[in-house]
Amino acid sequence: MVEELAGADSAAGWALQTGNVGAWWSARLPKEGAEEVFASGPDALIAASFQPPHQAVEVPGGYRYSGRGPLASSIHDAAWVMMTGLVMDDGVPRMIDGQPAMVAVLLRATDVRIDDTWHSLGMRATDSNDAVAEDVFVPASRTFHVRPRFEPGPHFQGPLYQMPAVASILVITAPVAMAVARGAITELRELAQRKTAMGFARTLRDRDVVQATLAEAEGILRSARALYYETLSATWQRTLDGESSTLEQKADLLLAGAHAGKSASAVVELMHRLAGTSGVYTRNRLERHFRDVQTVRHHGFVSQNRFETVGQVYLGVAPEFPLVAF
Repeated sequence: MVEELAGADSAAGWALQTGNVGAWWSARLPKEGAEEVFASGPDALIAASFQPPHQAVEVPGGYRYSGRGPLASSIHDAAWVMMTGLVMDDGVPRMIDGQPAMVAVLLRATDVRIDDTWHSLGMRATDSNDAVAEDVFVPASRTFHVRPRFEPGPHFQGPLYQMPAVASILVITAPVAMAVARGAITELRELAQRKTAMGFARTLRDRDVVQATLAEAEGILRSARALYYETLSATWQRTLDGESSTLEQKADLLLAGAHAGKSASAVVELMHRLAGTSGVYTRNRLERHFRDVQTVRHHGFVSQNRFETVGQVYLGVAPEFPLVAF
């Protein structure tokens, strides 16, 4: 559904799913907190900013929370904002088993300030601005410890909430990137019917390099898409069967998403290059496709850095990106 909608408008596809990510993570909330967040119904919109973690000071009944969270998509429409914080004791992070203790907090949107920072290369309509919290009290019922193992709350007993956390993010990023790449191919195929590049007598459609590059792009996109849906489907089937995904299987899922993002970017760049000067005008959809895919590819779950994470898992090295284990 996200991929289909993003084919019409990338930001609309992004917005459809961003709220669902916060809802998925809400399975970790205590029952009381979940019922407060969703008191008005299951469609409560939650903006989320997970990185970097900020400061949470434990006080009776909850935490005092302060921090600035970037990239909180759909923040102006959200009723709630989910952010993370290191639990601080006298200005120093609390350590548990050699690791800093981290909590996620759900704040009312009215308790944060929205800073207009989203002046971006692409994906401009996603409203991914900064959320700023200044010493906000958050009751313990609207917090949870950020760690791999958890028991879903009573309202979250379906198999969806047993899926690896990686899946909850990749359903936003990878389908949007692939939809943008498909849109770029479509635009180039239409342009090739009528455009003749400077210095040539033949239209783009009749030139060997355009024909070969278009076919190459199609192969890149289809193969990346096949890997993505094959891996996601296998993960879902294991979950339905009551099986937990191993760390390597979670890494497989991360790989499928990162590969989809990289492949989509490569496809759009190929199409944009073939279009020549046509692609530099804002009136041409290739211009937006180029900006959007360059923005999506830097998302933390599909960026170039995630290949290193996957390689670490495959080689038996402790991954530096902790969320791959969730």
